[in-house]
Amino acid sequence: METMTPKERIKNTLSGKEVDHIPFAVLNGQSWIAARNGLTMSGLLDLPDAGAQLLVDAYRELGTDILTSGCSAAWPMISAMGGSVDMNALSAEIVSRPLDTIDGIAGYDVTKVISDMKKYHYYQRTLDQLRNMRSLVGDRIMIGGGFFGPFTMAAQMLGVEQFMIELIDGEEEDVRRIVDFAAEIVIAYLEDLIENGLDLITIPEPVASGDLIKPDLYEQFVLPADLKVRERLADKCPDVLVHICGRTDRLVAAVAAAGFSVFSVDSIDMVKAQNDAGGRCALFGNLSPALVLAAKSSDEVYEISKALCEQMKPFGRFILAPGCDLAPNIPLENIQAMARAAHESQTD
Repeated sequence: METMTPKERIKNTLSGKEVDHIPFAVLNGQSWIAARNGLTMSGLLDLPDAGAQLLVDAYRELGTDILTSGCSAAWPMISAMGGSVDMNALSAEIVSRPLDTIDGIAGYDVTKVISDMKKYHYYQRTLDQLRNMRSLVGDRIMIGGGFFGPFTMAAQMLGVEQFMIELIDGEEEDVRRIVDFAAEIVIAYLEDLIENGLDLITIPEPVASGDLIKPDLYEQFVLPADLKVRERLADKCPDVLVHICGRTDRLVAAVAAAGFSVFSVDSIDMVKAQNDAGGRCALFGNLSPALVLAAKSSDEVYEISKALCEQMKPFGRFILAPGCDLAPNIPLENIQAMARAAHESQTD
């Protein structure tokens, strides 16, 4: 088969068409790239081109078929709502939350929060970064981006622990109200990213992990909000990747049935996941960043990646990737070993 561009390879994978080889990608990687260059995320965004050239060069060195931009959404939202963020931390850390109680969301006007969020310095620098990256790579490669999905974004306003308490013991109406509020922020942010060159929406929902909530709560609160995001943006950007950390084996069928393009999964049984997906969406994963990529040699990572690619060939619709974002202690050669295994996996 003739060699494809990275974008063609990903688009064909998402639609279940033939590819020259299994694609490779990382979920995000910006913190890993920043740390490798002695930068924080704010330092990256404050480079003259907002870090675009550094990111493009790093992703090329990794061998990924998808680039990533747009990773600042929670910071400007928190600041616009009256919370505070330490921008000198590697990934930027929330120092104080805007809400003490979940019903405090009633005191905010979502239109004003969105307007104030868009004025935030690092929000605008994120848009600059994406626009500059698109200029550098043209249309040969997809750029994915987002930050958190509505459910996880809502948890950032209150704090995950308190949000979990409200989810279990609080009023359903209160939970829906704050998640819907967050969905409007996510949609507004993604609209700006799309306008500046984004062509793959990513919706990470780490707070929806099976380690934190049961599948019925996922279908009750998380899935409807993520679908709202997808449906509102479908005409502008139809390809959507959903990521959930940890135990997701009981969520694959629901995500696939909902019609998302690709489900990014952690260290779960991939054959079972493919059977549960039933060809309705692509799967993205699933080497553990901690137990495999940070702990094993590059030769071991290559063999594990090669075996997974062989296992996934009969199913198609698979992108080899880490099961979550990259930790700073993961060696470059281990990520490149994954890319090499994918590039050598001829599928014809």
